[in-house]
Amino acid sequence: MQTSSAAPRLSRLPVARLAFRPLFLLAALFSVLSMVVWFAFWHGDILLRPHGGLMFWHQHEMLFGFAAAVVAGFLLTAVQNWTGLPSLRGGPLLGLVALW
Repeated sequence: MQTSSAAPRLSRLPVARLAFRPLFLLAALFSVLSMVVWFAFWHGDILLRPHGGLMFWHQHEMLFGFAAAVVAGFLLTAVQNWTGLPSLRGGPLLGLVALW
């Protein structure tokens, strides 16, 4: 009889157990912050002009900011369910989130 369990070691932070949790949460916060900055640009409250203009900045942030976080969170969670292999969790997941 074996006394050790084969269950994977879970992270202490519930938000770092599955990839969609931190990435979806930060994508939602990022979208709100981006809308505030976008409205400030259009109202003239922010005089900084990004390289390529406002539309280029908007496209860049939607693709590489918001969409990248949502797609990465979905795929890292779904691949775990599809293949049965463990996905990123804990420190490596938080490192990926910090890199984003």
